[in-house]
Amino acid sequence: MKLSRIKAGAALLMLLVSYAAYAQGWRQTPLLDPARAERVALAERVIREEKTDDAAERILAELYWQRYPDVAESPVFGRQGRLGIQGAREHYQRHGRHEGRVWGLD
Repeated sequence: MKLSRIKAGAALLMLLVSYAAYAQGWRQTPLLDPARAERVALAERVIREEKTDDAAERILAELYWQRYPDVAESPVFGRQGRLGIQGAREHYQRHGRHEGRVWGLD
């Protein structure tokens, strides 16, 4: 009888530890990451509100991407990024200016 209680207690303890480990991993999923939600919301806002497709913007973006290949490869700000042609300008406004990068024909 005492042995079966020990087994039941050990099983319960293992169940609780397993659940705690699962819960910890579940909380850290990218789907629940508040920073990710903010980045996605920003991308959607930029695409919806500031989407332009004129020749001048295309030229400026291409110059920026040529000047900074790391940005051109970005999944958010790059040539194939979610922000499209606005990715280059958005990167400059959010990061590039503070990093000393150059925008435009300079």
